[in-house]
Amino acid sequence: MGLGKWSQLGVPQIGWTCVDIEDLGEPSAKCEMCEHQEIRYVHYMTHSNYPDTLACGCDCAGRMENDYANAEKRDSEMRNSASRRQRFPNLKSWHLSAKGNWTLAKDGARSTIFQKPAGWKFVIHEPPSEVPKYSRKTYNSKREAQLAVFDALIWLRSR
Repeated sequence: MGLGKWSQLGVPQIGWTCVDIEDLGEPSAKCEMCEHQEIRYVHYMTHSNYPDTLACGCDCAGRMENDYANAEKRDSEMRNSASRRQRFPNLKSWHLSAKGNWTLAKDGARSTIFQKPAGWKFVIHEPPSEVPKYSRKTYNSKREAQLAVFDALIWLRSR
């Protein structure tokens, strides 16, 4: 087993910055720094003296930025978010509305999923905006639509 880019001349060892992190849903990529570790949570690392952004695992990311605690924190937040996402469709607070649609009131937002002939869609009402936010995509199942609601709520709150 080689050391990947750790042993290549011209690749900085430290001084990297994490610019994004992504959950692939399952371990399905190799760390681009060590070129060995299978990863699920990808830390995207950049360096001013290196032309490419590298997709790395937590251990390499921590070593690259010389901050293991911060890399672990990002990884832990992604694991927690993935766990919350998996539980989201099973929340007891999902209920059938008077119109027969599945509705959830959580953290100040009201989300509703509804079935159309082509599949499932959703709408989110989040104060103070009076403008409902409808899904553009159509989902194959109620669960897929609920997971999309979770993702949309995370995105709306990150803006």
